[in-house]
Amino acid sequence: MDDGTQSAGHERLKVLVIDDNKAHAEGLAELLSLSGFEASCVLTGEEGVEVARNLGVDAVLLDMNLPDINGFEVCRRLRRDPRTSSIAVVFHTAQGSVPGARHPGDAFLSYPVAMKEVYATIRKAVKRRRETMGRIIP
Repeated sequence: MDDGTQSAGHERLKVLVIDDNKAHAEGLAELLSLSGFEASCVLTGEEGVEVARNLGVDAVLLDMNLPDINGFEVCRRLRRDPRTSSIAVVFHTAQGSVPGARHPGDAFLSYPVAMKEVYATIRKAVKRRRETMGRIIP
C-alpha cells in the first residue's frame, strides 16, 4: 500500500497523531505507517505535547477537540517550546474551518479527506516549516 513516499526520494518522516478517538488515532497511525511514515498516536493534548518533546517528531496530525486541552492550545505549547517549535502541525477535524480564523498551525484539513491528501499535506507542511525555521535559526 506504499504510495511511493519513500521510493520517490522522500525521507521517512515521524508523525504523531493526537486524537481522542482511539480507533481513529490508531487507524490514522496505521495508514501513515503503511504509506512510508513512522507514526505513533496518543489520545490527549497533554500527552501529545509530552510525547512530541521526547520523540523528535517531524509533524503532528492534531485533532481540534481533545478531552483535556484543545488543539489550538496544544499547537501554542509546541510553538513556544524550543524543543518542539520546528514541528509541523497539521490540524484535522470533522467540524470544518472557520473562515478567516487564525491558528498557529501549518495546515488545516477538514474530514472527510482522501489519505493521499493527508500524506501530501504533511509532507508540504514539514517542508515549509523546515524552510521557515531555516531562515529563523542559522
